[in-house]
Amino acid sequence: MARRVTFFGSFQSPYCYFALDRLDALARDLRVEIVMRPVLPGVIRIPEAYADRGPIEQAYFSLDAVRTAAFLKLPYGDPDPSPVNWTPGSLWIATSEQARVRRLYNMLWAADGERRYPLYSGLMRRIWSGLHRGWDQPEQIRALLADCGLPAGPADQHEALLPEADAYFTANQQAMFDAGHWGVPLFEYQNQPVYGQDRLDQLRWTISRT
Repeated sequence: MARRVTFFGSFQSPYCYFALDRLDALARDLRVEIVMRPVLPGVIRIPEAYADRGPIEQAYFSLDAVRTAAFLKLPYGDPDPSPVNWTPGSLWIATSEQARVRRLYNMLWAADGERRYPLYSGLMRRIWSGLHRGWDQPEQIRALLADCGLPAGPADQHEALLPEADAYFTANQQAMFDAGHWGVPLFEYQNQPVYGQDRLDQLRWTISRT
């Protein structure tokens, strides 16, 4: 039976992007299957957790993201556009209008099975690398879908979550809570939660011992 790591990730966090190369290497080196269980951005699914964040935390986040990308030798830049629409003048408060991110999640839901992780990975590399301005334009999305062997279907045209997609992401969030954490990136291996891209070495160590 193949060893499996369940990966809970969202489009909001650059730390999920920072994890991808090492997660791919882990899967290749240790012959582990990566099971993608995407969750909605935290500011949308659990907005209360972000309601009292202050400017010191925002400043540290910005510094740490740039530093982490440099340490990992990864291209990095603020998304253009951001997958999440932010309330002007706020820190990590999402607006009620989230058509872009909902289209992305509809598309991710439609890419079931083994193609969900490659699609997520491809989107994250476009969103957070700073190399793909206008990454959400139809021609770029169509090219990525083609790279993943997926058709350009109608799912990404809806500005609200499809009912089936909503139920799927709700179940993924509950599975994340059941695993023992609420944040991303979260990895679960043999009922053990491992939180954060900076814990991937520990995850590799844990898997290698089984």
